[in-house]
Amino acid sequence: MLLKRAAICVIPCLLLVSCAGPGAYYQGMSRLVATGQYSQAADLIKESKESVYGSKNALLYCLDRGMLLQLAGHYRASNDAFEKAKSLAEDYFTKSITTEASTFLVSDNMRPYYGEDFERALVNIFCALNYVFLDQESEALVEARQVDEFLSSLQTKYGHKSVYKEDPFARYLMGMLYENEGEINDAYISYYKALQSYDEDARYYGVPVPKELLEDVWRTGQKLGFRDDLREIERKWGRLAPAARNPDDGEIVVIHYDGSAPVKEDTFFEIAFGKAWAYVGVIQPQGEEQAQVEQAAAIARGILFDEQIRVAFPRYVASEYNIIGMSAQASAADSGRVVAKNSSEEVENIGAIAVKCLEDRIARVRVRAIARAAIKYALAQKISQSVEESSHNEALGWLTKKVLHAASAATELSDKRSWRSLPDRIDMVRLTVPAGTYNLRLDFSGGSGATIDTKTLNNITVHPGKKTFAVVKTVS
Repeated sequence: MLLKRAAICVIPCLLLVSCAGPGAYYQGMSRLVATGQYSQAADLIKESKESVYGSKNALLYCLDRGMLLQLAGHYRASNDAFEKAKSLAEDYFTKSITTEASTFLVSDNMRPYYGEDFERALVNIFCALNYVFLDQESEALVEARQVDEFLSSLQTKYGHKSVYKEDPFARYLMGMLYENEGEINDAYISYYKALQSYDEDARYYGVPVPKELLEDVWRTGQKLGFRDDLREIERKWGRLAPAARNPDDGEIVVIHYDGSAPVKEDTFFEIAFGKAWAYVGVIQPQGEEQAQVEQAAAIARGILFDEQIRVAFPRYVASEYNIIGMSAQASAADSGRVVAKNSSEEVENIGAIAVKCLEDRIARVRVRAIARAAIKYALAQKISQSVEESSHNEALGWLTKKVLHAASAATELSDKRSWRSLPDRIDMVRLTVPAGTYNLRLDFSGGSGATIDTKTLNNITVHPGKKTFAVVKTVS
């Protein structure tokens, strides 16, 4: 009976393994994306809903499908996926707040994935763009207000603390959407918050303040007569003199999804059991897990402190790509005359945000992982002792211990889930042009500055005083 009870306690711990990394699936999806076969990639995601994602990764399924459907131009279907993602993320996150402290013996891989904070903010950004492409700009403003509410909540909701408390690109884009609808006051507020956030976060993510954002702040601030704010901006950033705009001019805004987001992999190390056990004292288990910890504590006192256990932590590995810049040239569709040229600016470094967010919480991840591994180890010791006593066979007890410890080491995997279809960074180029129809040539450059790829976007219609948005994707 003792053996049975001990096995019931430890076997779930030994089997807490994430699904083996579906490397072949993601390689296949990446090949489709690299060749611009976005609809086929979205279909592959749908076909793999159960075999790759499963119920615990339902959020990731919605995120990947929403991203690829947007790239395929299926904006309504993309937003259907993203709306489902919003609901799942909120539900899973709320539940995690109430269960996190009392379920530390359960591997993170066994919990539903509720998304990183920055991933949840990006959902609103991509939804807003979908609505823009659907000519539903009032709905895009709803997304603007939702992302504002979400970013504001990061500093107060559930007492959640993280290095990621603002997203300058989200504020920047939302400012442009507000301005497009003539809501200048809201546009100025968003632009100003974006300026502050870029300035404050540059040390974390390495993205400087976009020069055109400074002009946006100055231009909208002047319209509103915010002289005190403008004096402060002038004191810090110098005198700005944005070029005068013809009221009949519009703007082409091309958003470039560059590269692929970094991927998590395991980092393994071994630690003496005695040192690992010290982390158990940091955890405050409740209910049934408290009894398991107490049982393990009694066992731990009889274990030699030079025994080694294996622990795994996640770390990000950057995805390689060559394109690091983009320039755009707009030509009148009827005459071919070049009307405007400009180069892109980096507006969001998603890879850097992901790495920083993981670094910010890795200490908490380590405490839980080491404590969990120590308790699994202690309970495995108890099972092997029970086998030896019940069988009167010392060799069988020793073998049981070795098998259980080997299984524990083999199944000690970190939670490596992430939104894999995200770009590594987002660049943006803006072209001020008279109202009309244009063909756009996009030149993508590498580290040397030489052009390594070219794309064309044809028949882009620009209306007076309005911004027209487009999205392009590169992974090479």
